[in-house]
Amino acid sequence: MIREIKFSDKKEVLRISSQIWEGDDYVGNVFEEWVKADDGLFTGYWEDEKLIGFGRMRFLTATDVWLEALRKDPQTDVKGVGYKIAQYYMDQLKGRRIDSVRFSTYYGNTASIKLNEKLGFEKILTLSLKELEISNYKIKPINKVILNNIDFENLNHYILASSFLKRTNNFISKGWVVHQYVERLLKEFHSSKQFAVYYEDGEIKGAILFSDVKYNDVYWINFIDAKNEIIYKELLNCAVNRALENNCRSIQLLVPDLAELMNSVDSYGFKSWEQNHDFLLYEMPKHMIKRITGV
Repeated sequence: MIREIKFSDKKEVLRISSQIWEGDDYVGNVFEEWVKADDGLFTGYWEDEKLIGFGRMRFLTATDVWLEALRKDPQTDVKGVGYKIAQYYMDQLKGRRIDSVRFSTYYGNTASIKLNEKLGFEKILTLSLKELEISNYKIKPINKVILNNIDFENLNHYILASSFLKRTNNFISKGWVVHQYVERLLKEFHSSKQFAVYYEDGEIKGAILFSDVKYNDVYWINFIDAKNEIIYKELLNCAVNRALENNCRSIQLLVPDLAELMNSVDSYGFKSWEQNHDFLLYEMPKHMIKRITGV
């Protein structure tokens, strides 16, 4: 049986979640938010009145769908749980105009990759997840050319022309949720001053977007681009300060194949969990979406 998850299911959801990512799964941090949310479906799969799997389908926009947190109880031998949940979500899209259906996964999650490729998803982007532990870091003085009062149009123009956006195929991430870059998205960062620029000689020579995500003590760099390694370092110093002010223990970001950015991040102290090229973005082809929706 598949149905929406209720507040009363929290104990069972956390029982499964606690066995994922060595107990560091983020679902417990967002459980109440997801149950109350009206932007998608948070559903579970039951057999013999026991929860054995769950997942979430979220609408990033009215026509853009994101699949996330597909989990199965590691203690169960029941087969096809993920497939049934994913198929349930596809059934909910019938009759709706949908432009995209996407999800992300870790390169080692072979079960999820095989399942979703079976459903027709195709890999469209590979990035490298990097993490910096900052438990022993201190807040540093910031270079006076680092500003966060640049007008929206200048910031947007710089990001649109950036190598970062070109190499990410016009995507930026909020945690493991990947968004198509549009002005509306940048306005959220700009209005909340979750950005900084390296502004010198009347022009932007580097920019960074950052945010506090729903993961345990993690601060997230959503975008970073600069003209050289010195500017990258200054922007990363700014991110560290922001993370410390938000009582985070680490910073994470997704790095595209840009040699100077990769070298700057690595030399600053960021590490991969296991290897580079470990973050995969998948998308359902347009013709398959049309076949599912009938629209």
